Amino acid sequence: MPETLTVAVDAMAPAGDGLGRAVGSSRVVFVPGAAPGDRLDVEVVEVKGSFARARIRKILSSGPARIDPPCRHHAAPSRPGPACGGCGWQHIDYPVQLAQKRGIVVDCLRRLGKFSEAESLTAPTLAAPKPWGYRNKVQIPFGPGPDGPLMGFFSAGSRQIVDLTECPIQPDLSMRLALTVKRLARERGWTFYDGRTGRGWLRHLFVRTNAEGQALAALVVSRSEFPDREAFAAELRAAHPELIGLHMNVQPHKTSVVLGDEWRRLWGAREIEETIGKLRFAVSPGAFLQVNTPAAEVLYAQAKAAMTEGGRKFPLALDLYCGVGTLTLWMADAFAKVLGVEENRDAVKDAYRNAERNGVRNARFKAGRAEAVLPKLGSELPAECAALVDPPRTGLTQPVRRFLTDRRVRRLVYVSCDPATFARDAGYLAHSGYALRRVQPVDLFPQTPHAELVALLDRT
Repeated sequence: MPETLTVAVDAMAPAGDGLGRAVGSSRVVFVPGAAPGDRLDVEVVEVKGSFARARIRKILSSGPARIDPPCRHHAAPSRPGPACGGCGWQHIDYPVQLAQKRGIVVDCLRRLGKFSEAESLTAPTLAAPKPWGYRNKVQIPFGPGPDGPLMGFFSAGSRQIVDLTECPIQPDLSMRLALTVKRLARERGWTFYDGRTGRGWLRHLFVRTNAEGQALAALVVSRSEFPDREAFAAELRAAHPELIGLHMNVQPHKTSVVLGDEWRRLWGAREIEETIGKLRFAVSPGAFLQVNTPAAEVLYAQAKAAMTEGGRKFPLALDLYCGVGTLTLWMADAFAKVLGVEENRDAVKDAYRNAERNGVRNARFKAGRAEAVLPKLGSELPAECAALVDPPRTGLTQPVRRFLTDRRVRRLVYVSCDPATFARDAGYLAHSGYALRRVQPVDLFPQTPHAELVALLDRT
């Protein structure tokens, strides 16, 4: 018979679960769907050493942070069936989300980075200007179902698609487009990708939107054949005049990686434009852009302020993992020269066009993996320069960390979407001649446990 416990939840863990202790015991228990202050009746589903994982059987008493989630697909003990795993914190009051994200950053710095002063180094989390309907990009999986196609996000911890009719963190346009694609696909008798067998044609729908209410869409498919593409494009355009371009991405491999290497434009615009602050950016479908545009402005302002803190002036600023050049161009007026490095060659082309579009003449970009490009930059570095890094969730690789220990790099601003890998990298850099001055969490992903941050490190 499964073990049951009464758990008092103290805080939220980095992965998004509630973190508490069994009543009358020191045993640590992680509980999905919990909120700080909850008292829960739980069933243990896994035991690992000194901690356990459990699921909620009953909420004995709700903590002050618990609210009713607005989305009908969100997990709740009273709702049967699988729940959407897309955003797990809708049931937590937004100011408490901000406080918990700061707590996650502090915990990672202290536990993984070994910074005893983590509490004083970390500022309160800056709120997103728009906590709902904020995502400018969505990738929605499709799959076969017993009564037709399923379209939605995966249930937490599984590859089971929860069929969606709404998503309050997406703009209305993205969801209307998705529901139309689902209807047209069903009417045409398309096959839908089954991850277990590797069979089926339509895998995902990819949509980018902008503040002007325009959309760029792409079908992610397993094979490049698309015999009725012109008729499909015409019908989708008629239903959604906001659509400015339709693309196709071919992902032939049996993998959970969403996008393949091959892109084809089926109709309309090659890219979509977005305004961030005073700058205008063009973004091709596969290029990286922060998914929360209003919150990105907050993040970029913090990054630029850190790069120029104390009135220090450097002749060169490096921007590693620069994407389409958003941060490079945002800080260009504070430096004599800025140099962006990005492995996606289409993004580098976008970055050059963005520099020209915004009249920025002191920016250059290099295409290639940072690990390959950086060793070739040694002769270009002046006696003192600054660097900004915005790596993927896995953080910095060893060659990039090693490059940053070059003593000509006097200031480092680290933008991170993963406090754990940031804390690891910051600990390494602190032992290599840097001092961590401050960490500013910024909420780019409301209703989720994901925490973004901007950190300033200076040479000691």
